Amino acid sequence: MVRIFLSAGHGAGDPGAIAGGTTEDREMRLTRDATVAEMRSRGLDVTSVPDTLSLKETITWINVRSRRGDVALEIHADAVSNLNVRGASIFYVAGNAQRQADAQLVLQSLLRAVPGLPSRGTKPDTSTGVGSLGFCRQVDVPSMLLELGFITSAGDRALLQSRRKEFARGLADGLQAWSTREAQRQGMTPPPPRSYPVISVKINDQLYNNQGILVNGNASIPVVFLNSLKIDPSKVANFPKVTHRNLEYIKAVDLQQLNVSIKWDNPSRTVILSAK
Repeated sequence: MVRIFLSAGHGAGDPGAIAGGTTEDREMRLTRDATVAEMRSRGLDVTSVPDTLSLKETITWINVRSRRGDVALEIHADAVSNLNVRGASIFYVAGNAQRQADAQLVLQSLLRAVPGLPSRGTKPDTSTGVGSLGFCRQVDVPSMLLELGFITSAGDRALLQSRRKEFARGLADGLQAWSTREAQRQGMTPPPPRSYPVISVKINDQLYNNQGILVNGNASIPVVFLNSLKIDPSKVANFPKVTHRNLEYIKAVDLQQLNVSIKWDNPSRTVILSAK
């Protein structure tokens, strides 16, 4: 099975950039952890790089464990003196058109999941102030470095902190697509999508046979069903979700905080919802 290595930039006690009462290291670790959880919920093989490693140690750690078909991404937050500068950008090894296309794929997946996050585009690593990026050049498997925004920007910082789940979903979407593409290039079969037990859903006495799924034992319904409960989708924007067969699902129990009654009928394997 192909694997995805995900590293949060600035380890080994280096806080990275500091702004707005937080650090780049902290924000990247939280985002990395949320992304790993999202990817594992999809059945993807993702490996989180230990936070105690320096950049050199991170590269060695990945190289020892990686194999053909794997990919690696390191996430950072940028910082500049101009507090108005915003936006996400992704760096790839210069002169590699294939990697540039991969970078575009990953960046666009993130931007789709996080409306309001400006794009600063895909960039060769030679455009950085240091002239090249070790993570893009010294990791044996295809690798890129993604700047999720500017920690020095109040707008980007607030977006990252308040919509972390959307960042995680966007990163998971991009990494899944990139990993699948790389596996196909290597003549490998990408892992099949995770399957979930099917359940029925009953909303306000309307039965939908085999339209729900069980995710780790939690009855989950398609987000599109929220209209039947007269729930504005914006109210669940920050709720955990799982993507399965191109549909987003949300745990039924999470809807209780929106005045929805939830019951479970075990004989028929049906989750029953009604607006209070």
